Amino acid sequence: MVDPPASHQGHAWEQWDWVWYIAAGIAWVVNVTLGASSAPDGSLALFLGLSALLVLWYLPFIVTPAERWRETPGRGLLSFIIGWLLWGGLLVLTLQSLLLAAVFFPILFTRLPIRQAIAAALFQSVYLYVLFIVLSGTEDWLLLLIIALGLFVAATLIGLFISALVSQSLERQRLVDELSQSRASLLRAEREAGVLAERQRLARDIHDTLAQQFTSIIMHLSAARLRDSGSRLAQVEQAEQAARVGLEETRRMIWNMRPQIFEHLSLLESLEAISARWSVESAVKVSMVVTGTPYTLPPAVNVAFLRITQEALHNVRKHAQAQHVTITLSYMPGNLALDLADDGQGFD
Repeated sequence: MVDPPASHQGHAWEQWDWVWYIAAGIAWVVNVTLGASSAPDGSLALFLGLSALLVLWYLPFIVTPAERWRETPGRGLLSFIIGWLLWGGLLVLTLQSLLLAAVFFPILFTRLPIRQAIAAALFQSVYLYVLFIVLSGTEDWLLLLIIALGLFVAATLIGLFISALVSQSLERQRLVDELSQSRASLLRAEREAGVLAERQRLARDIHDTLAQQFTSIIMHLSAARLRDSGSRLAQVEQAEQAARVGLEETRRMIWNMRPQIFEHLSLLESLEAISARWSVESAVKVSMVVTGTPYTLPPAVNVAFLRITQEALHNVRKHAQAQHVTITLSYMPGNLALDLADDGQGFD
């Protein structure tokens, strides 16, 4: 039986996305606070509207897993183009919106493959530089160019680090998946080997015991048919004895077989399952009562309790004529008690 998969904890870089979200939120709040006082007259509503749209634009990056963005870079680039247009509109209203670089640079490298992220970061840096020169008309274009290039280089280095972390995390996830698949295959192989070994053991037992007993029965009955009435009874008695031995051997083999129900259910669940099935077949109500805290028992003990319960229910149906049966399973430290009571007729 394969263990259930562990709950998804997220990749390493996804677990730290909250840092970028907080940085983006702080940049947005500071930009709105400063922009509300420095926006040109009559443009405050437009400034606040663009700021709200920028928040709506950012939300899909929060709710959609980063890996899905990396799988569809074209969709990500289209989303960034829309974001750059909104950011450009805010820059036209107030140059202080350069603070929003903290919104864009981190998600560029966490939502796009590294090559597309570097290309997008370069385009974004050039876009900001040109837009700033056009809007401000400053003569310090060389200094601004150096600043823009510095931001691009710093963002690229951080992006390369993030990309390496992403690649390492994906590789580890791949290895874990392969290990899980190998473990599941090994468990299946072990189970099939166990089933095959059980079949071979059962075949040997049948050949060594039942087949011989049936052969003996046939020989004794054949001999009895050919003998006179005086010695015929002895042959019949020997045939009967061989049949009893064969019956006992059959019961022993069945008792030693591990019920298939234990491959998927615990002892308590197994008892509940067979009791429910027996109740439907016998039209007798069955109640299960459990006291104490259930714990794991050796397979042989589980089989013994299951067989005892089956035999007891068989006797109830055969002899008791009951309407209700109560099965009590009492878990105690070092002991387990099974009680089966019915409201049927007793015996002397």
